[in-house]
Amino acid sequence: MRLLALLLALPACDKDHPADLPDGEGPAACATAFTYTYAGESTLQGVALAGDWNGWDSGDLPMTEVSPGQWSVQVDLPPGAHAYRFVEQIEWTLDTREVGVCDPSAPLIQCDAGYVEQGATDWSQICAPGVEASCNSLVVVPDCALPTLTLASLDINRGGGALTAALVASPGVGGEALTASATLNGAPLDVTLVEGRIDIALTGLSPGRHSLRVSLVDSAGRAAPEVYIPAWLDAEPETAWRSRPIYFAFVDRLVDGDPTNSSLEGTSFSMGDYAGGDYAGLIELLPYLDDLGVGTLWLSNAQDNAEGAWEGDCEQTYAGYHAYWPDAARDVESHYGSEADLHALIDEAHARGMRVIMDWVANHVHDDHPYAANADWFNPEALCKATVGGTDNWNLIPEDCWFAPYLPDINYSEKAPLVTMVDDALYWVKAYELDGLRVDAVKHMNHAVPWNLEARLRAEVEHQAAGGDEDVWTVGETFDGYERIAAYLHKDDQLQLDGQFDFPMYYAQLGVFATRTSPISDLESAAATAEAVYGDALMSVFLGNHDVVRWTTYAYEGYQTACEADGRTPRYASLPTERALYERMNLAWTWLYTQPGVPLIYYGDELGMPGFADPDNRKPLWELTGDLSGAALSVDAVADRVSDNAALVLRHVAALGEARAAHPALWRGSRTQWWLSPSDWPVVLATAQIDDESGDAALIILNNGDSDATLDNGLSWAGLPTGGGWTDLLTGERFTASGDRLSLTVYARQSRVLVAD
Repeated sequence: MRLLALLLALPACDKDHPADLPDGEGPAACATAFTYTYAGESTLQGVALAGDWNGWDSGDLPMTEVSPGQWSVQVDLPPGAHAYRFVEQIEWTLDTREVGVCDPSAPLIQCDAGYVEQGATDWSQICAPGVEASCNSLVVVPDCALPTLTLASLDINRGGGALTAALVASPGVGGEALTASATLNGAPLDVTLVEGRIDIALTGLSPGRHSLRVSLVDSAGRAAPEVYIPAWLDAEPETAWRSRPIYFAFVDRLVDGDPTNSSLEGTSFSMGDYAGGDYAGLIELLPYLDDLGVGTLWLSNAQDNAEGAWEGDCEQTYAGYHAYWPDAARDVESHYGSEADLHALIDEAHARGMRVIMDWVANHVHDDHPYAANADWFNPEALCKATVGGTDNWNLIPEDCWFAPYLPDINYSEKAPLVTMVDDALYWVKAYELDGLRVDAVKHMNHAVPWNLEARLRAEVEHQAAGGDEDVWTVGETFDGYERIAAYLHKDDQLQLDGQFDFPMYYAQLGVFATRTSPISDLESAAATAEAVYGDALMSVFLGNHDVVRWTTYAYEGYQTACEADGRTPRYASLPTERALYERMNLAWTWLYTQPGVPLIYYGDELGMPGFADPDNRKPLWELTGDLSGAALSVDAVADRVSDNAALVLRHVAALGEARAAHPALWRGSRTQWWLSPSDWPVVLATAQIDDESGDAALIILNNGDSDATLDNGLSWAGLPTGGGWTDLLTGERFTASGDRLSLTVYARQSRVLVAD
């Protein structure tokens, strides 16, 4: 696989002076220039370039000070990935002290084994004078025989429905004639190459998603990497991501729209095998998700998964229906459909204004994957799961441990898998026009993985250096506490993920609403801690996912292991019938939908689906709804198919989705505690929320008690408008303030989402 080169902020490759390699040893190397700016206070004796190509010899490539503080050197490097550092040679008392620093202009990094104590939360990559780098800088040198196409400037005018771009083209070695071409949303677009420049001005673009692709080929048939420019013109990125919820469409368990791709892999019990859900069925489900207010569709990993049945929990065998056992880099899982089916699904979602993200499984591959043949790509086998008397490798060696004996764990201190796996991620984003990636098992991978992923997305899809402001969302899964989660978020110049799932918030709401073992005031503590620790990261909050007990089961029966006491039989949860339990679930939904974090709906949670841990938490949706294939689907249509309790939750979630989309005060702006019931164990909480940009004002009230509560309080002290009307977006009821005071009743186990007229 040819390694793609970043086009921005990398050491320069001099095409005019290629260095020939001996015959049979690959394409010509290029004279690659490295520059370093020293702004430290110490006196330098010199600066050298050391890399993996010269055995990290600091005496091999001394740099020249071309101007005060500016050091430069040129070296012939073959195409591919190369790790390097600048070595500062500092005057010392008796001799010269050497400090290996990283390149502040290099977007990519490579971290050697032992670069950090595994599980530590204080890792950082600081490229500053005199600071020994945690990790090396990494350059991916392109094949200089290829022409290059670089995006020089980009402007996305969402309000005006316009996009302008300027690109610079240059030939490879030999200077062959160049031809440019482009497409807009798949249709040919006329472009002209004039003196090495391509100018594109698009106007009259409709709201929604647009995709511009520009290509360059020379007369010898050699092509530059395509420049891919996606742009949503419906809303600013922050609003688009935060204002509507995510739906985790666990593809195999939703709707079987095409029975011809339904087949079994011979597992020891039915729940461990494929159930038949596919892309065709998910297309049928989209009207329902649209009606539910879904703004982002999270798809199971689309990569082909291993065939057959494999050992798992409860002494049962399982298939790869869940999509976490990839056995191919760029093939689509046939149980879900074809490449065309996946394209059709994403196109249909985009047409409805939905962003689409996909699971990116990068911690491991399956034994059947072609990459598994590269023995040096993987860590020595050490299972994460502790055996009797064993160790907790999940937390002791999270970056090295194996999830299962047939899932070799990738050693990301090696350059080849580091570059190749991120290459594959960029392939899926570009080829299928994904809007983001959900990054699986973040804490189990070297920090260079999220760092390089984000760097390449910024350079090749967001085009930030050229002026682009589209946001490809990287949201990670780190099943841990605040500090470990925050360790993988990008802050200041620490380039990592845009956001993560907020597990501490998940446990906080469970304690308040599901088990009622915590006072409602704990919610505000969790929210305050999240704001302090995560900052403005684009986080996601949730009531459940595919790795935890379903919310209604947790509230009804508490946590139980996935297996019965015999260790061989998977548990199956019963369906709770107590209405009060579903009312408390609605309280939890109201809390999540009025937080800055993007609410996640794990399929079935909008209906209160029960389930113990995996595999019981992955039951087919149709166990509650019946077969949805071929039906005209909407929230009302699905509500008519399910129990009264499930319909209660569904209609509540739909109302919250409509409210959040219409009122930015529910997810941004200032927040003030307006009411907390006076008790050692408070059960009523109200929050005044005001969006400073629009002036939108909301009052969120939660009554987690079993008795009605009457609230009477002032408004102006919390910044809320006085003397006007308030509408409850959940019930349609209206209330009128008496001057500066508002008085109303909140019924037992109910919530109100009030907005000012």
